[in-house]
Amino acid sequence: MIEISISLGSNIDPKTNLIKANELIKEKFNFLNSSHVYSSKSAGFVGDDFLNQVTVCLTDLKFDKVISTLKAIESTMGRKKEKEKFSDRLIDLDLLTYGNEIIENPDKEVPHKDIEKYSFVLVPLAEVMPNNIHPKLGIAFIDLLETKNFKSEVTKVY
Repeated sequence: MIEISISLGSNIDPKTNLIKANELIKEKFNFLNSSHVYSSKSAGFVGDDFLNQVTVCLTDLKFDKVISTLKAIESTMGRKKEKEKFSDRLIDLDLLTYGNEIIENPDKEVPHKDIEKYSFVLVPLAEVMPNNIHPKLGIAFIDLLETKNFKSEVTKVY
């Protein structure tokens, strides 16, 4: 079994959509735990605040199958392919880590490139996997968080 971490985000009926996404994730993967839910301002566009969370699971699925499963969950929930990189999201599911693997391909990569860029990814990730080591950077997620000035950019909601 491989331990995976998944970032969840929504700014369209976000509380309902995070709950629904977690239910669907639990149907497809062996759930371990989830972070608290955090609120953050929309990034790169003017929009409603986002709610974000990180969920940790175990799976026997190969990397590509995990990605396609997450995309299928998004589709099941009604997400359409956005034209804009930064826009409102019904649900956004991103695979952050796939064990300690480093996989780089044109479509998806792990560890996800946004881990160290955005507070709404790193804060909940460091909460649920504090001592796990970032496969590329060789630093624990909690220590990586300490190098950033992110804590004031997100607010714990529940």
